[in-house]
Amino acid sequence: MGRIRHLIAMSAAWLCCLVSLQAQDSSFVRQNIRVLSSPEMWGRAGSHDGELKAAKYLSEQFRQVGAIPLGDNGFQYYDIGAHKMEGKVEISINGNVLKTFDDYRIAAYSHTTHATNAPILRIDASLLIDKAKMEQYIDKHAAELKHSFLYIDAVQWKSKDETDSKLIKKELQSLMFNNPFQSIGILIGVDELPTWSVAYTDTERNYAYISVLRELFSKKVKSISVDFDNSFYMKHSQNVCYYIRGKQCADSMIVLTAHYDHLGCMGDDVYFPGAHDNASGASTVLDFARHFSQHPPKYTTVFLLFSGEEAGLQGSAHFVQNPIIPLEQVKLVVNIDMFCGGNEGITVVNYNSKGTQPFYDNLVEINDAQHLAAKVNPRVNTANSDHYYFSKKCPAVFIYTMGGRYGGYHHYTDVCDKCGLDCYNNLFSLLLQAIEKL
Repeated sequence: MGRIRHLIAMSAAWLCCLVSLQAQDSSFVRQNIRVLSSPEMWGRAGSHDGELKAAKYLSEQFRQVGAIPLGDNGFQYYDIGAHKMEGKVEISINGNVLKTFDDYRIAAYSHTTHATNAPILRIDASLLIDKAKMEQYIDKHAAELKHSFLYIDAVQWKSKDETDSKLIKKELQSLMFNNPFQSIGILIGVDELPTWSVAYTDTERNYAYISVLRELFSKKVKSISVDFDNSFYMKHSQNVCYYIRGKQCADSMIVLTAHYDHLGCMGDDVYFPGAHDNASGASTVLDFARHFSQHPPKYTTVFLLFSGEEAGLQGSAHFVQNPIIPLEQVKLVVNIDMFCGGNEGITVVNYNSKGTQPFYDNLVEINDAQHLAAKVNPRVNTANSDHYYFSKKCPAVFIYTMGGRYGGYHHYTDVCDKCGLDCYNNLFSLLLQAIEKL
């Protein structure tokens, strides 16, 4: 009998948990995250027009919830230099094909490379800070370098001189922008592969820059085959811009923003879904638009979804430089970037400027009374998301979640099914109440 009661209690607890999760989880947000992070969107960058597909989808969603288009029928267009890595990507050594992304990462700005059994030339990283020796090496091996990959172990070198260590680190970083060796490409041996990024992709290079796991590149490895296309082009990009008119103070504005772009793909076998970063933020802004269409806001509320964030805040920078709303009438910009999870609360970036402190105080006061977030964490301003350029013109904050369940950062594992939304409704309510209290 005791076991039966235990099972009944367990079943009741499971059912209660299930109902709670279903009640807290937002199917509207979940569905939009799922679409935006789907394979059809190709990581929402230039490859296979993924970014454009996402922009059109989001524009249609705004229309369906009743928001009004701004700009050019809901878009603000701008051009930016970009790369797109489509098709086959393959690297092999000693006849063994390496695992794309897991064994190596081709920098997103790398030049198209089709090399079969290209020789590998190895140098010690310390050579980079001895300019005389480096020039001698380049002169001696100039003919070989043109047909070879240069391998530099970024871990093995040791220097007791702290100044030398800093200089070597700086010179290794400079190879991302310039290849003085004029080799086909540069291989950087590391113990841990760097986070993949599309920063610095607005200019073209004439070489490949590839990070590789050094454990795979023993001195027995003498050659490498590299095969990929990475086109440089001027991308016609777009911000997505909509609004809902305020019922009391139409000339004052609250602006809700997020970036909808992500990293695209490293060839057709590896795409970056970007569910947490930042399909979640874009979907949350859509949810606010849906809410305010049903409950007209006090202030005119503008919804801006930016492209080009991953490439260096390009979309938001363009908007601030070419505003299609009067920025002097903006009471507050709330930028939402990475909004899954949240079990440990939220962080508010730029919480303490003259124009943003009241909003932060509202968040804390409401949360103290209602316990909607585990914590409301303050953080000073920094250029880490799309709020930054706005903060130079009008009050602007950036909010992101802390803790909880979501996929890997800038990784192919950032998928919808790994996004925990059990805190979502509470966090949405917290932000909504703090906005309405302004």
